[in-house]
Amino acid sequence: MVVYKGREVKMQFIFLVIISIFVFLISGIFAQKAYAYLDPGTGSYIFQVIIAVVIGGLFAIKQFWTKIVLFLKNLGSRWGKNG
Repeated sequence: MVVYKGREVKMQFIFLVIISIFVFLISGIFAQKAYAYLDPGTGSYIFQVIIAVVIGGLFAIKQFWTKIVLFLKNLGSRWGKNG
């Protein structure tokens, strides 16, 4: 059986993601107490990252808004024809 190369790469990527999630969950279950100190700079950095993600997401939506709307309209018309 011949497997299309692009599909094989996609399956490898999905497998890698599933294994990564599994390792992350297992490490969370068996985590030990970490007697660590988080200084105020760490909290500030986390806050900056959250703000950057929100603003970046809004910017991406703004850039691709027409494509998003056309995709949803096309999806709605396909669903209406099949239903």
